[in-house]
Amino acid sequence: MSVKFESPSMWTASNIALITMRGNDRISFLHNFCTNDIKKLVDNSVIEAYVTNIQGKCLGYVTVFQASDELLLVTNDHKTEELVAHLDRYIITEDVEITLNLKPNCLLLTGNGIEKWLQQEQLTGTLITNHWFNQSSYWFFGELSATQQNALNTLSDDQVHAVRIQTGIPIYGDDVTDENLAQEVNRDQQTISFTKGCYLGQEPIARIDALGNVHWYLVRVDLGVIEAESGDILTRETKPIAKIRSKSSLTNEALAYVKRGSHESGSNISADQGEFKVI
Repeated sequence: MSVKFESPSMWTASNIALITMRGNDRISFLHNFCTNDIKKLVDNSVIEAYVTNIQGKCLGYVTVFQASDELLLVTNDHKTEELVAHLDRYIITEDVEITLNLKPNCLLLTGNGIEKWLQQEQLTGTLITNHWFNQSSYWFFGELSATQQNALNTLSDDQVHAVRIQTGIPIYGDDVTDENLAQEVNRDQQTISFTKGCYLGQEPIARIDALGNVHWYLVRVDLGVIEAESGDILTRETKPIAKIRSKSSLTNEALAYVKRGSHESGSNISADQGEFKVI
């Protein structure tokens, strides 16, 4: 299947949560609890980041949007209330207010021609750049008229996640959990600043960077003839070699944690269940 959507399209993002942070200290506060350099954000820009615990494990994986007077954190809804409680716990004297919306009106707008369509429509709401696809795409928090909806192709969950997997983009809960070290997710360039200074979880993340290795890496795989589903473990001589996470229902591609030493792109791996390839 194509890795791009050929016309302006929308997807109803029913499992997306929105965290809002307000107050004069919101930027410095979040900067102290996530892996990326929040202080580099300018208005209407976005950055990816993990919120980590003291062990460097991922309590959240968020897209942070800098609005003029607030930060908006977009994430897949998995343990989101626990994430907000974790951050709230550290607010002592800081001027920070955190609110959580578990059911925002959220659409994903994408496809060839979506930029032109957006210019024509002048939507009322908030547009936040989305990084799931190799083409322009946006989270839209607001409502479309019936006429606007009818002008867009409607995408299914299966279509969206098949292309997301082909692009190699993880989501929290499915591909990243609080069991994962930040570097296991294999998006260091997009999500981690190694020069920003101290934050909760920085020491183990810096130590891993200095030593150079984790035991597992999240990569895109072609399962070939192997029949596997999300959560399955592939083995070699009965020992785990790959842990399947997001699995496309339309192709035989998946995101999987593959053992270090076998995770490089192009690797053909023989498992007890058959042969698969790291893409």
